[in-house]
Amino acid sequence: MGGTVVRSAIFSVATAVLFGGPPAWAAEPVGVVTILEGDALAIRGLSKLALAEGVRIAGDDLVETGKGTFLRIEFTDGAVVDLGPGTRAQLNRPSLKRVDRPALYLLSGWLKLSAGKLAATKGSFASPQFDALGAVGEVVARVEDSSSKVFAEDGPLQILNRRAGAKAPITIKSGDFISLNKDDALKVEVRPTHEFIAALPRQFEDPLPARLAQFRAREVPARPAGTFTYAEVEVWLDAEPTIRRRFVREWVAKANDEAFRQKLDAGLARHPEWERILYPERFEPKPPPPVASVPAPAAGGSVPVNPSVPSATPAKGAEEAGAPGH
Repeated sequence: MGGTVVRSAIFSVATAVLFGGPPAWAAEPVGVVTILEGDALAIRGLSKLALAEGVRIAGDDLVETGKGTFLRIEFTDGAVVDLGPGTRAQLNRPSLKRVDRPALYLLSGWLKLSAGKLAATKGSFASPQFDALGAVGEVVARVEDSSSKVFAEDGPLQILNRRAGAKAPITIKSGDFISLNKDDALKVEVRPTHEFIAALPRQFEDPLPARLAQFRAREVPARPAGTFTYAEVEVWLDAEPTIRRRFVREWVAKANDEAFRQKLDAGLARHPEWERILYPERFEPKPPPPVASVPAPAAGGSVPVNPSVPSATPAKGAEEAGAPGH
């Protein structure tokens, strides 16, 4: 037990130095769950929480919805985000940016952003394949491994195709529909496809009234749901670097869990930033090589001859053999 505590303390110091302290918005409530039909979990730091209507959402919460689930979050900046079934997202205010990217991140599944009530800013969100920027109305997106879809339902927005290495976003108008395939091709159409409409969560089509005011004075605590396993967060640990790096700081104590540690080690090629935690000795500075000592001069001022070093003066026979003839 003592070794675990000591190791955890060392990890904490190391990650604080290497990756900095927690972000300022990490524990800040940014929204409220106002509608929940089905089951949804959130991972906040080292805690796994069961969500319910009235639960406050903190910045950077990782949320996962179950099959058939509909989840609505109303944010303090006026935006509304709906998540469909089988969805994973990192929740933040849609008006918040981190460096040069939106802080709201859709890893997979369905998301609808209603940005019309944002006071002074526009709504944005990111994903593995694209960033949706500057939304002023409603946007619906579906992110899958093989392809992504974006529907500018109400109002224009910009799309940056990140996998294709695009340096600047393209602007699409209200009503446009974008498909981004696994080959990085981007296709713009004037209306959504029949397949997209057929798969659209039913609640995304209904105009739902705002409910945030009902929960302003009634906070519902999230129910603890045990500890999360490696399998439950593997997709986040293997996400793109800008997303996954913070988990080294937040989940460093999981390296003390032997089963979790073994999985981390086995997948180290997919999340190499954990190598400093799992193998800190590899990053310790190496001591400088020893400096060879110079022998002290012998009596009379002469330096002892090192028999392993050839003499600079040739032997007499060699000198005669090398002399030019007459």
